[in-house]
Amino acid sequence: MTELKVHDSERDRDIKPIKLFYFLYIAGWGAFSVFFPVYLVERGISLAQVGIIMAIPMIIGIFMSIMWSSFSDAIGRRKPFLIQSSILMALFTFAITLLYSFEGFLILGVFKALFIPMAEGLIVTSLFRLSDYRGRATAYSGFAIWGSVGWAIATALAGVAAWVFGITAVFYLASLLFVVATIVYLRVPEPREIEGFPKTSARSSVRPRIITSYFAPIRELLTNKKMVILLLASLPLFAAINAASRFFPIYLESSGASPILIGLAFTFPAILEIPVFLYAGKLSDKIGARKPLLIFSAAVYSLLFFLVLLTSNPVLLLLIHSLLTPFAWAPLITGSSTLVSEIVPRDKWVTGQNLFTIWLWSIGGIIGSLIGGFTSDAWGLPVMFAIASVFALVSGIFFRGVREK
Repeated sequence: MTELKVHDSERDRDIKPIKLFYFLYIAGWGAFSVFFPVYLVERGISLAQVGIIMAIPMIIGIFMSIMWSSFSDAIGRRKPFLIQSSILMALFTFAITLLYSFEGFLILGVFKALFIPMAEGLIVTSLFRLSDYRGRATAYSGFAIWGSVGWAIATALAGVAAWVFGITAVFYLASLLFVVATIVYLRVPEPREIEGFPKTSARSSVRPRIITSYFAPIRELLTNKKMVILLLASLPLFAAINAASRFFPIYLESSGASPILIGLAFTFPAILEIPVFLYAGKLSDKIGARKPLLIFSAAVYSLLFFLVLLTSNPVLLLLIHSLLTPFAWAPLITGSSTLVSEIVPRDKWVTGQNLFTIWLWSIGGIIGSLIGGFTSDAWGLPVMFAIASVFALVSGIFFRGVREK
């Protein structure tokens, strides 16, 4: 019993700085991502061009993210790539303030895609290396609330900063948060294996292969039928989430919302999703299933997008988004991240999580950004939300065919 307590104490000690890094990283990302579309429109960029600025770097990012995650699995390390991601995000968000043209924003986005690894999969893998298998969903949901708190605080501060100092101040704030995150993680040791799991052999067996093929681990995962079914079922929902999340701030501003209200529209959901994260993880572990969370999430997202298109009142939009988003996002991320960790080999955890992250934010982002941008330009934002609602409903139906462990 004493030995178990010692291991628990060591595990908690290792997880705490990772939680702080996650808090800061997601805070920086929240401040940047909420106001970036609004900033682009204020610089005279059309909605279709906004979609292109979002989509083109994602196409490049797909291949680069596979390379970074495969390299991480090959050498068995996460820390160097998380530091690289956070310090380059600091430079990226600062550089945004120096640009004014469509071409400039697009080139900067390409730089981001080439050199900034996706942090989400690396962070989640670091957590799962320190978590007991049976309580993994509970561990993830407890961890995820740190991101929720960081997002809530940063989006609120960003709204105030934009209102008081102008929207450019938002990106100075985001850059500062990424700098602090980098400093924090410099003091974090590489996550250690927990007791009870076999050591991974990736460091010795994959390193020679990585030189000739960065994509071998991805090809291996794409022969996993459970993973392929999950990816295909989630694609319509991910496209809808990306389209809505990128253009909802613009929809708010066009409805007369102030920068503070725009910030609060993303602050309140992040606060309210904290208890949902905790309950979703415990419920999923209790029933031993992840699929119900995915189906429920898709249904709530479909309802959310449908209600958004029915009004242009900024206060009603704030209420709809704040009250429904937590019940859509928390179950989706808890269920999907945990399910991926259960259906892929343990020495492919980073690659598996990053493949899912690529599917969510890159593949879904490309489709969602292009459909959202061109649809909004041609027929208006309400039509775009109608399409998103249908896409989410389709995924909810497809999730019924997802296979679990």
